[in-house]
Amino acid sequence: MTEKKGYLSAREAAARLGISRATLYSYVSRGLIRSEERDGPTRHKHYNAADVERLQQRQRGRRQPESAAQQSLRYGMPVLPSAITLIDSGRLYYRGHDALTLAQQRSFEAVVALLWQGEVTWPHQSGTVSQAATEPATLEGMQRALTRAAEGDLAAYRLAPEQVRQCGARILQRMTQTASGHAMESSIAEALQRAWSPQRPAAVAALSAALVLCADHELNVSAFTARCIASAGATPYHVVIGGLAALSGFRHGNQSELVATFWRRATEVGAEAAIGDYLRRNERPPGFDHRLYPSGDPRGRLLLSLAASLADEQCATRQREIIDGVQRLCDGLPNIDVGLVALTHALGLPQNAPLLLFALGRTAGWLAHALEEYERGTLIRPRAQYVGPPPLTQSK
Repeated sequence: MTEKKGYLSAREAAARLGISRATLYSYVSRGLIRSEERDGPTRHKHYNAADVERLQQRQRGRRQPESAAQQSLRYGMPVLPSAITLIDSGRLYYRGHDALTLAQQRSFEAVVALLWQGEVTWPHQSGTVSQAATEPATLEGMQRALTRAAEGDLAAYRLAPEQVRQCGARILQRMTQTASGHAMESSIAEALQRAWSPQRPAAVAALSAALVLCADHELNVSAFTARCIASAGATPYHVVIGGLAALSGFRHGNQSELVATFWRRATEVGAEAAIGDYLRRNERPPGFDHRLYPSGDPRGRLLLSLAASLADEQCATRQREIIDGVQRLCDGLPNIDVGLVALTHALGLPQNAPLLLFALGRTAGWLAHALEEYERGTLIRPRAQYVGPPPLTQSK
């Protein structure tokens, strides 16, 4: 009898792990491997292949710790414990809650409270923010605004959870002002909608959903940066400033700019011609596929669905042509960067809205990671594997 996709027989699972069936059953009873009853006349079980692979990685790590440590820095084994985000079987969870469900049913502020594990009092203001008092709506502008705010916020040095949560609210307020040029009278999504899409009230829910989907993604480069900074005892302001620096790289948050360039090209010359430009250079269009989601990024799917529901007919048609064209010609599935760019076009948002949404949303996650590091109270200090020349010996 063939096994269900994603599952192994007891014989296969035991062979891959190099263990007896008795040990396999012990792993199941301890919750290390999930099992299910097989269909058919017998009551045999089959075993989750992803769980078996995780245990294989652990075994390799014990046998070759140096190699495992290097691999862990590139989508490898977990390197530190965290109770914030789980990515499992193509799904994304924040503290045990499905992130897509949260995006559709809860406000961004409610998800922030979930990630930070406590009530947050948001410092609302009325009126608009004068242009003289704000920085440009860029990542660099956000960094400068936070640097100025940090200079006068002595309370930021209090690193108890309640004080960190309130400092985080002040940080998000300042970033929202920088992104929108508007005071945060109610929610962050409403401030962005008033500034970016004032004639589209329906944009509030879509922007809130985008912020939620950007909120965290486990231990990526900006989250690890944030944790390292927090582990040194730096303030939440400095955690976020460092996270923004990592986010600005073209391999991370700035991927959205590459996607936006591709999208504009597809608008000008047609989807197939734009895709062909990349294929002729032996490249793939940016923003498609994600190593953690072999079957497609669920965040991208939801954002594309929201974009299609809000776009006019011409914009919706262009979106379908781009997505279908990349899937047909490159076998590529859209990730969150494509979803953010599609939403930007559907709502007529500023060109850099995807990156600003990513920064605002991900700040919630960075500070959740910072809270864990403040509680842990130890410095993150990995070691380097020296590969340079041997020490020089003094001649006699």
